[in-house]
Amino acid sequence: MFGKYSSKDLNLKWRGALKPSRRGTTVEKIAEIVLEEQGFKIKERHKRVKIKDVDVAEIDLIAEKNGNLYAIEVKAGRVSVTDLRQAYTNAKLINAKPLIVCRGYSDRAAEETAKELGIKVLELPEYFVFVEPEELMDLVEKALAKILLSLMVVDIEKLSEEDLEVLNAIAYSSHVAEAANRLGVNKRKMRTLLQQLRKKGFVSEPKNYDLLRLQALLALKEYSFRKLLENLRSAKQKTPTP
Repeated sequence: MFGKYSSKDLNLKWRGALKPSRRGTTVEKIAEIVLEEQGFKIKERHKRVKIKDVDVAEIDLIAEKNGNLYAIEVKAGRVSVTDLRQAYTNAKLINAKPLIVCRGYSDRAAEETAKELGIKVLELPEYFVFVEPEELMDLVEKALAKILLSLMVVDIEKLSEEDLEVLNAIAYSSHVAEAANRLGVNKRKMRTLLQQLRKKGFVSEPKNYDLLRLQALLALKEYSFRKLLENLRSAKQKTPTP
């Protein structure tokens, strides 16, 4: 069904040993790779849909293929009628086509609902089984490349002094609470600061704190490097020519 990624030639169990939140994140990453193999181009992740400045929905993935925009929901389990209705409604809110990546239908009613509403459903095998280590490495490398690229999308020039202070606290703290303590702010204020960083390309979810910490370290290193170059250029311009 998905080219070289089928239940016979994959070996990654994403069920059972993983906690629900971790499982969901893992399935999303796998779904992205499978979608790209199918020709989809991922445009946005975890898109918040607003009506009159009020959050009304969040869509897992926004993708494009053959000039068509898709609102994609990723489910770790089987999709129900309720899931399908929600996916259909969310897609309509942004004038996109609905698509769900899941492990199949929960029942016949769900399957018929998908057909009636015109929702495209991509089914992932219940268990992925890799036969060749090279295939596993290929998947891991693609996932790693995606993570690294997502960490490098920050525009350093748009960072304020407050942003740099927050990033410094995050970079040298092992969890969100410690970073908040370093900054001397409460949980509510810390959430606000994280949301401000998210608007500038940073990871903001506490469950991804290690990624945010790495992103903060990279941003601070790049900022310091740019400042060093500016100082060197400035010093060179001030040096009198013989």
